[in-house]
Amino acid sequence: MANSIGQAMADLKAGKPIFIYDADGREEETDIIYASCTVTRDSIRFMRRNGGGLICTTVSDHVAEVIGLPFLVDVFKTAQAVHPVLRNSLPDTLPYDTKSAFSITINHRRCYTGITDIDRALTVAEFGNLVRDVDSGSCENPLKAFTKAFRVPGHVFLLRTSRELLKDRNGHTELSTAMCMMAGLPPSATICEMMGDDGKALSKPEARKFAESNGFIFLEGHEVQEVWKTWSE
Repeated sequence: MANSIGQAMADLKAGKPIFIYDADGREEETDIIYASCTVTRDSIRFMRRNGGGLICTTVSDHVAEVIGLPFLVDVFKTAQAVHPVLRNSLPDTLPYDTKSAFSITINHRRCYTGITDIDRALTVAEFGNLVRDVDSGSCENPLKAFTKAFRVPGHVFLLRTSRELLKDRNGHTELSTAMCMMAGLPPSATICEMMGDDGKALSKPEARKFAESNGFIFLEGHEVQEVWKTWSE
């Protein structure tokens, strides 16, 4: 396991994808994962062709707090008084988790439509750079830097991690961000679920076979959690 985790970290640094299955009894999905700071148009194309789910970009709770990026559910709660359609529609009854990780959606200001591989790669990579600067403390005004670079809404879905990473939530948002942090990379990953041809998520055996037959590392959530527990202490 240690060798696999180590190789996964090296692959993330090199701009290669890794694959993580969350857990039996949870979503039971495998996500393709890149470090956001390494994402290119080829990364986006690989995810939409071989994943097929929603391409999202994570951000650590700390960086989100510093920039001021809210959970989307909190935005909707505030807007309920003005928009009644939001009442009683919030995701507080998820069958597999306690809350939603969704934050706002963004496009970089140099994007055209925002949905092309080129545009989404631009948005993700520039957001990854901002996360790096905020996390390192080198960004003097994170809120100003964000609003100068990005507009909302957009085509890149931001996911905000739980505060206690991999303690109170063990989703792909947390698992992928933890992998980036352990690899010494900015705390932001870009992820996409793998879908099957039967209308369901690609099964774990099929996802593992795809990853390993193409020379990529396949991990299970509990493996990441075990290493994270030691690393974070």
